[in-house]
Amino acid sequence: MQAAPLALDQACWISAAEAAATHSNAQSPTLVDVRPRSLQRAAPIARALQLELSDIASKRFLQQTPVLLVGTGLDSADVDQACRQLRQQGFTQLQAVQGGARSWQAAQAGAAAGGPLLQPLDAQTWIAALGQGMHWTVISASEAMQGAPQAQWPVPPEQLVAVRVDGKERDAKLVAAIARAYQDRLQRASHAGYVQALVVITDGVVSDALRAQVEAALVASTNASKAGRSASATSAAMATLPAYWLGGGWPAYAQQVAQTAAIQQTANHRLQAPCGRL
Repeated sequence: MQAAPLALDQACWISAAEAAATHSNAQSPTLVDVRPRSLQRAAPIARALQLELSDIASKRFLQQTPVLLVGTGLDSADVDQACRQLRQQGFTQLQAVQGGARSWQAAQAGAAAGGPLLQPLDAQTWIAALGQGMHWTVISASEAMQGAPQAQWPVPPEQLVAVRVDGKERDAKLVAAIARAYQDRLQRASHAGYVQALVVITDGVVSDALRAQVEAALVASTNASKAGRSASATSAAMATLPAYWLGGGWPAYAQQVAQTAAIQQTANHRLQAPCGRL
């Protein structure tokens, strides 16, 4: 189950579009990539220092310049806490980019307002993200998930949108239903200072073609929602509602939860055994 939504320190955060604009100035901020080392190596961010959050406090030269932290977009609690502490330690010009690396790269490419990017997300990464204080909406196209006890759901019932389709042209109906659910959540998105995100969960592995259809439908839904809304309001909503597709669907999530529980049980047993002999 996800952690309670975390109210972020607004002084610590800046939108990707605003960050990209400041980065293009003559006195551009120092960009610091604080993602895990594996991601830093696999997809380096141009002209960014690569540091761990815990290492920044020792880099006193960063106190003298504006600094932009770029995380994964799923590590808001860790980045927010680090930012608060660092600002108290004299890094007063330090901020973090909302949405992390993907939002930063999209803004750099001039695609910040180009519609949602349906990002892949594996079960292990998502389970870790559930503890980061993000407010998740789950669009469930999984009959297995919908039939499972609510205690096994990763989010409270009010944050789950059940999508049910059957009969002919199932894929087309599924795409349309997901798009409607996304547009509804986008229009009702709250901007109370929480990091919000949405994930689509199916009953298993689906084709790249179907994911592409869903992404195209989300872009169309976002464009449709712009009618009657100011550009700033639309941009804010999109910034707080990135969309993900859970790889492997509900079976992958359930399997990862079971594996994690088994590891914890084994660890507890090994700890209790020697303690019992004392």
